[in-house]
Amino acid sequence: MDNIFELRFSFEQKTKDEVIYKFSNKQGGDFNVFSYHWQCFVWAAIIGFLRNEPRKLTPPIADRPFSLNTMMNNHGEKDAQALICLAIAKAGTLDIMKNPVDAINLINEYANGGFYHIMKLMENGENSFNDLEKVKQEIFSRNYDDNGVSQPIPQVEEYVVPEEAYSKKETEPEPMAEEVVAESIVIPRKSRRWTFKEEKDLVGYYQAGMTIDQLARLFGKDEDAVKEKLEQKGFGKS
Repeated sequence: MDNIFELRFSFEQKTKDEVIYKFSNKQGGDFNVFSYHWQCFVWAAIIGFLRNEPRKLTPPIADRPFSLNTMMNNHGEKDAQALICLAIAKAGTLDIMKNPVDAINLINEYANGGFYHIMKLMENGENSFNDLEKVKQEIFSRNYDDNGVSQPIPQVEEYVVPEEAYSKKETEPEPMAEEVVAESIVIPRKSRRWTFKEEKDLVGYYQAGMTIDQLARLFGKDEDAVKEKLEQKGFGKS
């Protein structure tokens, strides 16, 4: 059986000339984003996988200079592992590893799809990829669905601090503990357990800039209880 780590990847001469040569140090590219050809190939493969866009290779095919072993020997262990995992995920079965040639060919096709997407963006002037930040943005700043369609990046819910939280004076007397009914049992608000919504709101308001004292008064809790809950949620002592 072929050793998957020794099999060399394939890509079209067109993509090598227009993308790999342009962005790889080894060939003295204009922008020198990548140190090795294989790094540019991995970038294209990830984009192809994210977009769910495999593309059959067409001649002429470029020389095949690198393999998974090449990556492993040049600090690319995680890159090699990622490509294997992505190939298995797209195949939907571990059986693809029984024939390493099939796994490598699958990676080749997704990388080819990624290369063509990159070239299309370059032709449209959307992204020249002339620095590493733009390279990373094409992977991390786009949100693709299962069909490879770009979706809006979900926005984090913005918490607006209630105005009344800031209007209370330090000299105000502590209000009487509000009582709530939970499962037919009357429990003072200060002593009952946090609800899921309260925990979520607590973190949101804390990140929005509210102080421990303000949070304690807003939720009707002791300051120690607020600090303890924030620590449980991964925030340090205040």
